[in-house]
Amino acid sequence: MMNLYLNTNMKLPIINRLIKLPVSYITRSVSVLFLGGLFLLTSCDDEGTLIGENLQPQNDKFSVNYYDTFPVEVYTGSLDSLRTDEMALAVAGEFIDPVFGTTNADFISQVRLSGELVFSEDPVIDSLIVFLEVIGSYGDTNSIMEINVHELKKDVYLDSAYYSNLNQEGLYYENIVGSANYNASDTLIKIYMNDAFAEKIIADTSILVSQDDFLQKFKGLYFTSDIQAGNGLLTNFNLLSLSTDMVLFFHYPSSDTLYYNFSISQSSARINIYSHDFSTADPTYSITHLNDNIEDSVSYTQGLAGVYTELKFTALENWRDSLPIAINKAELVVSLSTDDPFSSEYTPPEYLNIKICDEDGNFETVYDLVLGREYFGGNLQEGVYTFNISDFVHKYLTGHYNDPTVYIFVNADYYLADRAVLCGYNHSGKVELKMTYIK
Repeated sequence: MMNLYLNTNMKLPIINRLIKLPVSYITRSVSVLFLGGLFLLTSCDDEGTLIGENLQPQNDKFSVNYYDTFPVEVYTGSLDSLRTDEMALAVAGEFIDPVFGTTNADFISQVRLSGELVFSEDPVIDSLIVFLEVIGSYGDTNSIMEINVHELKKDVYLDSAYYSNLNQEGLYYENIVGSANYNASDTLIKIYMNDAFAEKIIADTSILVSQDDFLQKFKGLYFTSDIQAGNGLLTNFNLLSLSTDMVLFFHYPSSDTLYYNFSISQSSARINIYSHDFSTADPTYSITHLNDNIEDSVSYTQGLAGVYTELKFTALENWRDSLPIAINKAELVVSLSTDDPFSSEYTPPEYLNIKICDEDGNFETVYDLVLGREYFGGNLQEGVYTFNISDFVHKYLTGHYNDPTVYIFVNADYYLADRAVLCGYNHSGKVELKMTYIK
């Protein structure tokens, strides 16, 4: 059966989204669409008519309709974890948000040989420095942070899957082998590793010519970051930048300073680890209903495996009885809540995404977003996020999906800490589903 999905804003061919219209209906529909006079003609003193209207039986005429009074159930849920291995950006830090509580982020990275390291004489170590390129920070930009480095105790593997709730027990040695202070204005952090760790790296020169032997001896580095002053920051580091690596500076008794680069690259296993403690939020502003299926006037979404907003469109079930209809556009409109007094410090995300949940409990992106941002939307404009979810609604009405529920997540939530307080259905700026359709 041919599918026709009417959407005047789509760049896709019109003929691929029809909701089970009979063949005779399709023939009449396509004929009318290509007559060049689909829309109403108007004059100053006469109501418009549809071209060909008088040639059709009365019960076969098109009717363009608009509906925006769908009731929506709105809840807030939390994530157990999300996959965080082999991300280009690492996250480290801690911040205390009066609404969302405390968020912590650590990361792991292997450090590899960039080539064989062969000393012609006994070297004298000048310093061993880890360089981290900073991409940006989120939180209290006046905070001072301290990043600490530990040596990994357990092996990590490039071809394995790792998640944000990775068990940290016995994962790294407790003693700190390097540290540095930084703030939100820094663009490159230099972490001086202690002399004992540097000497340990070159003590057995036989491992410095074999990647496998080196990684067996030095499994990688574990990075944590703690608040020294302020409410804290979460900082993104570009681990794939040419500026990010570990450099050994040394000399021979008869030479000037030389250096060798240990690499952090796409070949390095890399893992981000996140945790949240919502109980540390200010009781006046904290999340009241979490994972309890109780509606509130607001809902919440937060990156780094934090929280998400759940929207149930249970009334759509009744629309299945109204088929055949052609969906022109289904827009979901969600506003930022003005009840969040901390949104200037903890800015809302530029983009939000919508996902659905499959039968196995896994979240997957709606196809509307796969079609691109220009079609889907989801960007913040004057305090409002607008999403085109026409494909989702179409597929639910035609039985492709059985659950009329979608979930709002922060875009790139695997490394962005952004968060937002959103209006629920019982708020003055309530969430709305607006649908234009032809029947």
